[in-house]
Amino acid sequence: MDESRQIMDTLQIAVLGVGIAAIVGIIAFNKWQESRHRRRAGRAFPDNRRDPLFEQVDSEPPSAAHEPFILKKMPPDEGERGGEAQENPPLARPHEPKRNSNPAAFSPLPRQRPNLPDKLDPRLDCCIRIEAVEPIEVPRFWAAQTEVFDNIPRPLRWFAFDDHENQWRRVDGNTVGEHHWFLAALQLVDREGAINESDFLRYTRGVQRLADKFRAIPSGIPSRAEILNNAKALDRFCAEVDVQVAINVVSQQPMPATRIATLAEAEGIRLEKDGTFHARAADSRTLYILANGEPSPFDRDLMPELQTRHISLVLDVPRLTDAAREFDGMMRFASSVAKTLGGTVVDDDLKPFGQESIDTIRSRIRHYQVRMSEEGIPPGGSLARRLFSA
Repeated sequence: MDESRQIMDTLQIAVLGVGIAAIVGIIAFNKWQESRHRRRAGRAFPDNRRDPLFEQVDSEPPSAAHEPFILKKMPPDEGERGGEAQENPPLARPHEPKRNSNPAAFSPLPRQRPNLPDKLDPRLDCCIRIEAVEPIEVPRFWAAQTEVFDNIPRPLRWFAFDDHENQWRRVDGNTVGEHHWFLAALQLVDREGAINESDFLRYTRGVQRLADKFRAIPSGIPSRAEILNNAKALDRFCAEVDVQVAINVVSQQPMPATRIATLAEAEGIRLEKDGTFHARAADSRTLYILANGEPSPFDRDLMPELQTRHISLVLDVPRLTDAAREFDGMMRFASSVAKTLGGTVVDDDLKPFGQESIDTIRSRIRHYQVRMSEEGIPPGGSLARRLFSA
């Protein structure tokens, strides 16, 4: 009995020892596994890595090599009282460009929309730019726009932007080369009046069609209401100052055309293709014209047989820089022709000119030209010559 109990005690102690050994083995194995995984994690994630979410800004200023924040000094806000600078401007992180291993994947900087050409004026020209991704050959573009805008009733000019010289150039059917930017400029007002809604729609829709043809983008299409209202206002002003002064030489006896031509050419006044004599300035601009007051125009081949009892001299006030001075010159020439050929200088009502009439006309001419200058349309300037084109 004692021997059996002793055997049982020995077995229990052995079983208990085995259990304890198993537990210790399991704990040791777990510790080994944990240590192994930690070593692996340590190689993938070093202990000295920084966590930006929990990192605090050091009290010392950052070094030049690593500046995590930039403190911007904001300019004075116009709305702040006294114009003082903002005391606590926000922190702004420095811009970090996106990384891309392929340099060719970077898209080029967009082209800046060029300003209007100096030759154009927004009061007179309705301008629309067209930008193409790929450059367009000018001859192809010109042929396409000719088809789209065939017989448009308003002056339409085209320009192309030269990227190399950084300026707009006028283009026509003889221009070569290729460009990304084109510009259409439709004149809004001339002596025929202001542009109407139908003309505006035809113009803007035509530009859109042209852009679509070349897969381009029209830029800056203006407001229809604004364009039409501004054009009407400009046309009203032009009608107020659009003055032409005519003086006439009439005679009871026919005046030979050859004699008239001799007197005109002695003053440098030449017969031109339109059937009138033109007095021109040094820069070739017409100062005034001399026309036959009867139906037949002057024709060089028919001059020996042509006679007339009435000639007219006409001066276009808005197109001249100093119309009063040119009026005086025209009066002197008319008086010379009348004296030589036995005629009389009269106005359009066939009333003889006296000194009082001459002074009144000169004063009115100056009045109209002052008004033009005050409106920002210098008489005789490029804008005036376009507005008051024949």
